[in-house]
Amino acid sequence: MIIAVVGAHLSGLPLNSQLTERGGKLLREANTAACYRLFALPNTTPPKPGLMRTNEIIPRGIKLELWELTPAAFGDFVGIVPPPMCIGSLLLESGEWVKGFLAEPIALEGATDITHHGGWRKYLDSLKA
Repeated sequence: MIIAVVGAHLSGLPLNSQLTERGGKLLREANTAACYRLFALPNTTPPKPGLMRTNEIIPRGIKLELWELTPAAFGDFVGIVPPPMCIGSLLLESGEWVKGFLAEPIALEGATDITHHGGWRKYLDSLKA
């Protein structure tokens, strides 16, 4: 099964081990379709983004990684995803639908819109500058 990750589960980031410990294999990088906004969620440890699908057209998609897990590992992984994060269907710029991380609307209250960075890594890099 394929899961799209956009934040702390990306390769080399703090929660990536939750995928690799379950035998996850990185397939490739991709982008969402141009209808998603990315937010830096307040008061999360480690810091996490929240992805939200919108009705508006965004200039570009959000960079993500596609990981492959066995069905059992996928079920185990989804079982540890804490609220306000959730797993739903994401549309990729290729037109493909995959399961991936989204955020409950309540999580976006007080969150900073970081869509213009185009992805979580670029946002983190901007904090270092």
